[in-house]
Amino acid sequence: MENIHKEILGLMGKIDIDCRDEGDAIIFDLAGQLDIYNSGEVQKLIDAYISRGFGKFVLNLEKVSYLDSSTISVFISGHQRLKKMGGKFLLARLTGAPKEVFEMAKLHDVFEVHEDVPSAVNSLLS
Repeated sequence: MENIHKEILGLMGKIDIDCRDEGDAIIFDLAGQLDIYNSGEVQKLIDAYISRGFGKFVLNLEKVSYLDSSTISVFISGHQRLKKMGGKFLLARLTGAPKEVFEMAKLHDVFEVHEDVPSAVNSLLS
């Protein structure tokens, strides 16, 4: 599995991101500012894992300081694709300015948001 992560991360441009697996879930650890300049990279990452048959994702947003509408669009697209496949697209550790954006846009009604990664992973197991 380690080789798959390295192969897919090799597709990414300059973005602070790490991927790991827990069981059959893929955990994306994102950091920094996610905006129009790198949201396409996040989309490529999600697409690469989906195309390889993975269907359970947790996005760890603990170290994300900013996100814009282009990033939210990528998240919604991933969520919708996985939902159609019977998969799941969960968010964890949403804090600060990104949390405020989600609250203002009422995106908590769209996404399953967890306090931490372990609770998100446990949700996937049930």
